[in-house]
Amino acid sequence: MPEVRSLPDDISIPFEGSANLLKLLMDGAIPITHACGGSARCSTCRVRILEGSEACSPRTAAESEIAGRLALPDEIRLACQTKVASSVSVQRLVLDAEDEALSSLLRADIGPAGCDRELAVLFADVAGYTALADALPAYDIVHVLNRFFNAAEKGIVAAGGCIDNYMGDAVMALFGLDHEEAPALAAVTAGLALLEAAESVSKYVQALYDRTFAIRVGVHFGPVVVGALGGANTRRETAIGDAVNVASRVEAASKETGTRFLVSDDVRKLTREQVRFGRSFDLELRGKEGRFCVHEVEGLVE
Repeated sequence: MPEVRSLPDDISIPFEGSANLLKLLMDGAIPITHACGGSARCSTCRVRILEGSEACSPRTAAESEIAGRLALPDEIRLACQTKVASSVSVQRLVLDAEDEALSSLLRADIGPAGCDRELAVLFADVAGYTALADALPAYDIVHVLNRFFNAAEKGIVAAGGCIDNYMGDAVMALFGLDHEEAPALAAVTAGLALLEAAESVSKYVQALYDRTFAIRVGVHFGPVVVGALGGANTRRETAIGDAVNVASRVEAASKETGTRFLVSDDVRKLTREQVRFGRSFDLELRGKEGRFCVHEVEGLVE
């Protein structure tokens, strides 16, 4: 007789024929969360299919809508919308009231639940920011940063990217979230636009404060996890993972190499036909093991 094995409960529930997964789990006294009563509105009955995915019915239209909204991978299913015809092993993903508060579509627009992607990640920050901040009054430094961030946003969006976060004097942007072609080239194009924006801001700062303004840019392309992170009321879509860390370290390496714009070797390989590169450096990146080859960007091939 086929059975549903539920984890982390380690309980198996036998059944006959074809049966609704949520009902089977409830009949087996499994504490499966289903805030909307099993009508495909909350997503809290989501489970991971560990074994037996071939025994599961295709997604219904209602489940497909939620799966698309949350970017759920194929192995994550809504129990209320899934029928099983032979043995399966599942893992409950919403285990308690806190999980329910963080995952229920009835309470918030929670955004993507988490998926693997390959993106280009750009970091840019102000060179010599501490000295500049010490020299300018608080209002002025905020105004100068916002003037740059405003121009940076225009350049990033024009290249097909989006701002992920502002961190003091730094900005992080992502390219490829909407599955655009050539995200690495888009990120390089945006980085060059940021350098132009910084030159414009430098003229402004020079005229008002007799000081210069410059930035450093770093870009890396690689696998990340994209999801909505944060508390129930403050979450936002972002990317995390090693590729984000590498992009940050590549940008920081510009200070060591005396350059303004560096990219990883992964980016160079993807853009070598469209981008003019200058010097290359083989170095260690802070916090990373091994050595990395990074490349100076000079401009686009005309």
